Amino acid sequence: MEAWVRFSAQSQARERLLRAAQYACALAGAALSRAGSGDNSGILSRLQQLEAHLSLGRKLLRLGGSAEALGGAQRSLHLPDPVLRFCLTLSHLNRALYLACDNVLWAGKSGILPGLALEKWSQRSFRYYLFALVVNLSRDAYEIRVLLERAEAARKRGKSPENRPQLGAEGRTQRLRLHLRLQLLLLLRVLRENPPLLLDLLRNACDLVIPLEKLGLWRSGPGIVGFCGLASSVLSIVTILHPWLKLKP
Repeated sequence: MEAWVRFSAQSQARERLLRAAQYACALAGAALSRAGSGDNSGILSRLQQLEAHLSLGRKLLRLGGSAEALGGAQRSLHLPDPVLRFCLTLSHLNRALYLACDNVLWAGKSGILPGLALEKWSQRSFRYYLFALVVNLSRDAYEIRVLLERAEAARKRGKSPENRPQLGAEGRTQRLRLHLRLQLLLLLRVLRENPPLLLDLLRNACDLVIPLEKLGLWRSGPGIVGFCGLASSVLSIVTILHPWLKLKP
């Protein structure tokens, strides 16, 4: 109960709940559209209206988020690892730009800026969002590579040296398959032993579908977008409820 009270007191947590509800509506709407029944038209219309209201409410909760993202970029400049410093700083800066565009969109949709070109600002916002996600996934890939190198070094230290005989083409192919299988098992072990990294990777991968769809770079359909948005929202809620699952720094 105490964890839920702390969770509900955070604006980010409330925004994640609204996001989960928004994409749940999108997923339900996609399922109703696939059903193709004329009796569902009223329900589908109400779901779409609710999704639009939830999206506008999320934009309101994200007002001022650009300043927080800029603060994160400033803090990441002091990280000792140059790759993490570059990735996190660039990610925070793109998030700041994405949220700034989102704030302008909120002003346009709420009537404060009635003549705003909503489609242009929406496309601009999703471009910054996409770039931030690509950088986040690059950071995840770097973290995985570092952990794999450590695990591989530890495995080799515990293994006695051996003289490898010369192999023919078939033997080299079998050795390559064995090597790839060992690398896959090592990757699965590294991810299993590092839940924050696994959750961050899954969340960023799910989120990536959304801007790709909105920018027309990859057509996945509203059902896939709704499912991926809902999944990433649930993962975000889990990391807020259990802070040790958040990838640091």
